[in-house]
Amino acid sequence: MFSLKKKVKNKVHVEASICEAYIVEEISTFISYYFEPHLRMRINRVPWHDDGGAVSSNGNLSIFSNPRRPTNKNAVRGRYLSKIEFKQAHNYVLFNCDELRPFIQ
Repeated sequence: MFSLKKKVKNKVHVEASICEAYIVEEISTFISYYFEPHLRMRINRVPWHDDGGAVSSNGNLSIFSNPRRPTNKNAVRGRYLSKIEFKQAHNYVLFNCDELRPFIQ
């Protein structure tokens, strides 16, 4: 509902306004496939948290070496994981880390 409410420009014709915004979005997405690859579009834009910096691997595992900005401390709320969530997160790290593949095999 939030994304649909943002598309409303004419409060008299709400449905038509949403339809028009959706059509414009679809057309712009379709057309952007035919532009040069070096042009920044909605499809190939850099994620907001990627600052493009080089990441040093000071003994860190490859799964934790993504070039990203740290999250704002105010945005992260403290929460404890349940036992199931902790086990799922642990398994994700184990099975998606390149350095641990020889041990898994």
